[in-house]
This record gives sequence, C-alpha cells and structure tokens, in this order.
Amino acid sequence: MARYSREQRRRAVELYERYEHSAADVIRELGYPGKGALLMWYREWLEERRTGVPSRRGERYARYTDEQKRAAVDHCPAHGRRSGRTMRRMGYPSHEVLAAWTGRAGARGARDQARGTV
Repeated sequence: MARYSREQRRRAVELYERYEHSAADVIRELGYPGKGALLMWYREWLEERRTGVPSRRGERYARYTDEQKRAAVDHCPAHGRRSGRTMRRMGYPSHEVLAAWTGRAGARGARDQARGTV
C-alpha cells in the first residue's frame, strides 16, 4: 500500500477539479493514485473546505505511548533482562520491538543464529 504526502494528495485533488472530475486524466498525468483513493481524497478535501478542519489521514500514530515504552524498558533490566518476562508482565510488545526500545536490536537474532534456529 503506497503512502502519499499531503502535498501529493492536494496536487491530485486540484488536478481532479481542473480536469472536470476526470479521474482517468489525473491518474494518466500523475501515475497515481487509484480511482478509489482519488475519490476518497476529494471527499476529504471537500469536508476540509466545508469545516475548516484538516484531515488527519496519513498521520502516523504511535501504538505505544512514551510512558508505556519507558515502563517496558525499565522493567526489562530490573527482571533479569528477559524480554519474555517483560512481555508477560506488561502485556506487550514483541521481542523485536522490545529489543529496539532497549537498544539491543538484533540480540535475539544473533542468539538464534548461534543455535541454528533461524
């Protein structure tokens, strides 16, 4: 699934209006998006224009708050550096995510490679 910047979406919608709502012409000129995406962007643009509130589409959201990340990172060394213990106790995240948060990315992968399980 391709992601397009707000500027790319705005440009596509402007062309859509200029070309008298011809999605095919916009897609031919820009090479993106699909017809469904263009129509969705256009509806959002109309809503933004009507309400004055910009769409939040395409903004990335954090699955875990900074406080949740900090709690998991603090829990790990205090409990024997066992990511499994932290995951069971805290209810999140995966080994890979926790390793990235603690700065030990690749540690599990290296151990598994040494064992020959990868």
